[in-house]
Amino acid sequence: MKKLIFILLLFIGGQIYSQTFSTSTKNKKAIEYFNKALKYYNSYNYKEAVYWSEAALDKDKKFIEVYYLLSDIYGENKLYGKKILALKKAISIKPQKSALAYFTLAKTELQIGKYDDAKQDFELLKKYDTQKRYLKSINKYITKCNFGIEAMKHPVDFKPVNLGKNINSKYDEYLPSLTADEKTLIFTRLIPSGKISYDGTVEKQEDFYSSEKINGVFSKAKALGPPLNTFGNEGAQSISADGKLLFFTSCEYDRGKSAHGLTFGSCDIFISHKTGKKWSKPKNLGKPVNSKYWESQPSFSADGKTLYFASNRPGGKGGIDIWKTVMNEDSSWSQPVNLGDTINTPKHEQSPFIHYDNKTLYFASNGHPGMGKSDLFLSRKDSSGHWQKPKNLGYPINTFDEEVSLILNAKGDKAFFASSKKSEFGGIDLYTFEITQENKPGQVTYVQGVVYDKETSERLSTIIKLINIETRKEVTLASSDELTGKYLVCLPAGENFAFTVSKPGYLFFSKNFSIKKTKDNLKTYHFDIPLSPVKKGEKTILKNIFFDTDSYQLKENSFTELQNLYHFLKQNPEIKIEISGHTDNTGSETHNKELSLKRAKSVYNYLISKGIKKTSLTYKGYGSSMPIDKNNSEKGKRNNRRTEFKIL
Repeated sequence: MKKLIFILLLFIGGQIYSQTFSTSTKNKKAIEYFNKALKYYNSYNYKEAVYWSEAALDKDKKFIEVYYLLSDIYGENKLYGKKILALKKAISIKPQKSALAYFTLAKTELQIGKYDDAKQDFELLKKYDTQKRYLKSINKYITKCNFGIEAMKHPVDFKPVNLGKNINSKYDEYLPSLTADEKTLIFTRLIPSGKISYDGTVEKQEDFYSSEKINGVFSKAKALGPPLNTFGNEGAQSISADGKLLFFTSCEYDRGKSAHGLTFGSCDIFISHKTGKKWSKPKNLGKPVNSKYWESQPSFSADGKTLYFASNRPGGKGGIDIWKTVMNEDSSWSQPVNLGDTINTPKHEQSPFIHYDNKTLYFASNGHPGMGKSDLFLSRKDSSGHWQKPKNLGYPINTFDEEVSLILNAKGDKAFFASSKKSEFGGIDLYTFEITQENKPGQVTYVQGVVYDKETSERLSTIIKLINIETRKEVTLASSDELTGKYLVCLPAGENFAFTVSKPGYLFFSKNFSIKKTKDNLKTYHFDIPLSPVKKGEKTILKNIFFDTDSYQLKENSFTELQNLYHFLKQNPEIKIEISGHTDNTGSETHNKELSLKRAKSVYNYLISKGIKKTSLTYKGYGSSMPIDKNNSEKGKRNNRRTEFKIL
């Protein structure tokens, strides 16, 4: 049998349906037509069911059971307005007849955003729910009604713009992901597979499409092709900030196997690496990230090592929770950690998007107070690393409908999402809109460029680290492309960073960034980095060694750079270096030479204290005798005040 029919639950007290039962009418023709309507309803022929229901009502306008049957039919066909009218008509005939009728009416009104009407009917339900069957649910739904009513009184600015014909098509486009420089957009498109289903319809499959931004405009999207796209479904992807890693979901189509290989559960997370312009064969992340349960919707942090995802695995707070795992030094993944009950609820939290600031998490939830089936929220990480109470993004970003995913650009001023509400090309389209100030993440900019061999100009694959100078904690771990040498690293505002580039056989490169918060968009940085091979005479500036004015005491924020130098010497025990101090031309040359010598010796003493052999080190002070810039500006003087090391 199809299911227990709503009308029978209401009026037959749970009796199994038969052709003869007590109804609210005595009109034999009305009953005959009603029985025909039931027959067609149970065989899914809704058109005929509606026809005979209306025929029954022509014989008796107060035939209550018909209105309940019609409400079921309209509900299953998502004609919620008609469903509400049918329920209201039945209730108006006998208002006190059924608490379930009021409950269904109020839930339907809530389902289409009629918050005031729904609240009123939930309140009436309290009167007729004499057995208190719905008391707990009533209070929960009234809270949702109140939230919707207040949210609609204070709408946020929301003007979505369709991404246009280069991105959207007659098919469904959804789940966008974006690189930090906004030059690459990857999304999922649902296209015909060419296969015919058992019911004669054309089957569909999900594939990845990509678009490059040229002169500020996204180009015509193209399928990524193999090895990423297959005959199976690929979706729910997350591209890394630099565009070199793609995490995505592939689900089993045969027992324990997906189009991309073996799976541990119903859906697993896979990874593909981009070298030059080619993507590698996807690889299952394996245990402990994937399990025999459902893992999906990955979001890779701009720190280059933290992956957020959704899963229904045991140990969570409810149905689907948000988890995170961290990449270890050997490229394995740590045991996933649940984000806790600040984020997760007994219901579903999913579609996580961690912004490039690594502090603002956007996600969908039907467990936190919201307006509809699922709302979009944000939570910010405080200085101690704890997630704060989630904030609803507000109306009309959230509505009575189901909002399921959202991403933002690195600048944090534009959001991208999928919607079918105002589709201009068919089905689900991708849109963008300007995010309001209260929903913005922390400010982020980025530095990008190319790393190459100083002598041969060969492009180099290197390790790039961004370290918070004050806390000495690694903020980002990245690399440059082994074919192109290209790199991109995000820089969150409000912090001071040491930026280092290293590769065995080369001197390391260092730079410092002090990113101040601003009301406007932060400027981006471009640095092409020549690395010098390790050989006699080569030298490099230690740009993260700091002293107070006229002092030779190392400041604490120098220790990150000193550790880099220490590790370099440990990796190259056969070399000997000279540490040199330099000043600008302020003051006497005698004083400057003495100050620069003491500063160089401070670095020397630190390295000796860490176990570097004295035979590997020497130090010297040059004062202002070897400037690398003019001393007629503060910037020039700052450049001349430096600590270097040279291979002897």
